[in-house]
Amino acid sequence: MFGKLIAVAAGCLVLQNAHATLLFSDGFNYAAGGLNASDVTTSPYSGNAWSSGSSHITVAANDLTYANMADLGSNCVQDTWGVAAGSVYNTYTAQSGVGNSVYYSFLVQCTAAPAANTYLTSLNPGTSAPNGSSDALAVYVNTLGSGWEVGLRTDGASTVLASATPLTLNTTYLIVAEYTFGASGLGTANLFIDPTAGAGQPTANVTANNTTSVTSIDDVGLKAQSSAGGFLLDNVLVGTTWADVTMATVVPEPSTLALAGLGLLGLAARFRRARG
Repeated sequence: MFGKLIAVAAGCLVLQNAHATLLFSDGFNYAAGGLNASDVTTSPYSGNAWSSGSSHITVAANDLTYANMADLGSNCVQDTWGVAAGSVYNTYTAQSGVGNSVYYSFLVQCTAAPAANTYLTSLNPGTSAPNGSSDALAVYVNTLGSGWEVGLRTDGASTVLASATPLTLNTTYLIVAEYTFGASGLGTANLFIDPTAGAGQPTANVTANNTTSVTSIDDVGLKAQSSAGGFLLDNVLVGTTWADVTMATVVPEPSTLALAGLGLLGLAARFRRARG
């Protein structure tokens, strides 16, 4: 019994450490309407409010789900293009350091094909709104045949679209983007389309390298474009490991796992004294 208690306690502490790098999480469980400063993500991931800025990025009563992926809530974001441009963003602890990575995942449905090759969402430093060509990492979209395609762009570089992977309208996809900081601020971005939730990191669908220095990242932003198009987005996750943003199950807060592990260790010690 003593050995089993020690093993379970150690497992809790290991899980706490493995998932302590989740930086941001949002399932958009807010009242219907604009996504704005009254909508605050659940602490500790990250406990910050969304910026105001676009009446065309709203909370809608839809729930996007994905096989083996934890469902974070019953609503989603509706991003309506073709009316007026605008953006919103939220912040988390700034990330930096050569060789370190930031991972960003979200569920997405394209409800109306985009009329231009342009950006939908991005990661940025300096708590700045999505800006396309100067973003640290921007996820781009475009029309492809009767459907659409997705790709990425890094600061100062050209857009790289995954044209070999046509996507279908009104179908939910899991998109994962990764940015790894490099020497002199010149890093590498990868994009993964429909990876298996809960599995290991696969080969990227597309890769891009920035030509302008990026030394930190601290926010995630969503963009509404004035050109035609429409999207639903849900289950936004930002972390520093692949596992953080492709969770197969909901992970308790790190403090909860740590307390459970320490409690079990205390119980194990008491059990051992009682037998001694």
